[in-house]
Amino acid sequence: MQEQAQKLTLSEINEQIGQLPMLPGVLFELMKLDPEDTEFYDVMLRLAKSDPPLAAFIVAYSNSAVSSPNSKIDSLQTALTRVGSRTIIELLTALSVSKVFVPQKQGHKDIWRHSIEVANIAAFIARLTPGEMNNPETAYLAGLLHDIGRFVLFQLSPDALNETLEEGWSDPDELIQVEMKAVGFPHTKVGYLACKKLDIPMLIASVVRYHHNVEVVSHPKVPPELQCLSLSVQVADAVSMMLAKNSDWQEWSEDNLKEHILSYCVQPCWRDKELPIHSLVPALKMLMEKSENTCKSLGV
Repeated sequence: MQEQAQKLTLSEINEQIGQLPMLPGVLFELMKLDPEDTEFYDVMLRLAKSDPPLAAFIVAYSNSAVSSPNSKIDSLQTALTRVGSRTIIELLTALSVSKVFVPQKQGHKDIWRHSIEVANIAAFIARLTPGEMNNPETAYLAGLLHDIGRFVLFQLSPDALNETLEEGWSDPDELIQVEMKAVGFPHTKVGYLACKKLDIPMLIASVVRYHHNVEVVSHPKVPPELQCLSLSVQVADAVSMMLAKNSDWQEWSEDNLKEHILSYCVQPCWRDKELPIHSLVPALKMLMEKSENTCKSLGV
């Protein structure tokens, strides 16, 4: 099996991507919604009613320990109000993607967990970073899909992915090196091909393609919107990896945690960028708990 994985080519992967189920249409409807719009709940109610499994998921989540309702909620409209617009978009975005990429093994679940953490951290950064181009919902989806290439690999060639899991790596750059050695191409290329096949917007597809390229954040030829989104996702990616490698991080002082983020997660070429690190540090515990709750809701 290992020999077969090594012979796999990028063109073969590209052909097989077409065999994956398409992302649910509701995801593309969600991407058009503004959670601050006065008509948000009416549109969301219509979408949920058109997809019974999604409606059931919303009601179940609203009755979970995460939401802690005083009494049982059995109305979809009440459930939507209870959970909140931003949480609804994030949950249903994750659920839509999880219908396509179903994790089977623990290593695959770890990738899902990492992606959800990156989504939450990236959305938090985007929400607090000045500028009209920082859209938290777009940052959430970009963070969730940044490793879609790894999702595709564990769907189409699990043995190839297992090699990269077993090899071990400590940071984003090293992961690319391990993948090149194990399968001959990085997950970023696979992810970009998948985004094109699945009709993911080009802005997000570009983040997927370049999320291991630190220079894209400040390159003069890169559109400002892509720079901003890439920065949120790349910082979030590095923070999630750092926390995973340091299981005792919650015992650190805020100053120590901030120091680790600045030294490990913020590239020297980003120093002139505005990043809400001072707000991110005290929020990390909440963001990790939120990610854990999402994973539980998705069964990851």
